[in-house]
Amino acid sequence: FLAKMSHEIRTPLNAILGFAQVLKRDPDLRADQRDSLAIILRGGEHLLTLINNVLDLAKIEAGRETLQTAPFDPLALLMETEAIFQQGARDRGLNLVIQTVGLPPQVKGDQMKLRQVLINLIGNAIKFTDSGSVTLRAEAVDAGAGMRFSVLDTGGGIAPAEMARIFEPFHQAEGNSGQEGTGLGLALSRRYVRLMGGDLAVTSEPGRGSCFFFTLPLGALDPSEPSSSPSEPPIIGLAPGQPVCRVLLVDDLPDNRE
Repeated sequence: FLAKMSHEIRTPLNAILGFAQVLKRDPDLRADQRDSLAIILRGGEHLLTLINNVLDLAKIEAGRETLQTAPFDPLALLMETEAIFQQGARDRGLNLVIQTVGLPPQVKGDQMKLRQVLINLIGNAIKFTDSGSVTLRAEAVDAGAGMRFSVLDTGGGIAPAEMARIFEPFHQAEGNSGQEGTGLGLALSRRYVRLMGGDLAVTSEPGRGSCFFFTLPLGALDPSEPSSSPSEPPIIGLAPGQPVCRVLLVDDLPDNRE
């Protein structure tokens, strides 16, 4: 049911997000129109995240989620994750810090799931921290056979009564219910970490911040082994002098063809 419904919901979202992204590039838009398009994009992306998270949780609980392991550069992953949040942290007056200890040049694991966990944890830390810093720390452990990741913040912390429920789906800590969010990020992150062979835990003290941490069995690899392809920058157009191209678009729905 979830798989069928998520597909049906995402189909019209393609049109909503796609047209909003295209229209946003129009240089003739008024400022108020740009603001309206930004709201449409934020709402659509929020809905898409909720759909994807619910589907991922369902797949994990049904035993259908699998790991896609490949060699990757852990430092490059950390730098890419930092770049996603650096401006947002700066806008909130926060210092985003990356700390590394003894990282190997290459490890083998599911880079995309690890990236999603780090994005969820850092995003939460920035959202619920009003002043101070958010720190992502990664260090080699177990004689190079594993890596420990920690996300520390100087936010308001988590009340002891909330600690037992913080990883439940759709649960948001008391006092955070007014914040935008699905309440699925921590639940999904813990399931991803367990799928990768670790466990996500938290220590926190009200008024003194929180620390989410986990250890994964990511062993060091021979640097000569090829790593996964790095993320490509966004495409903005064709280079000069390209031959004329003919593109065929096939879809039974006019909105999708547009």
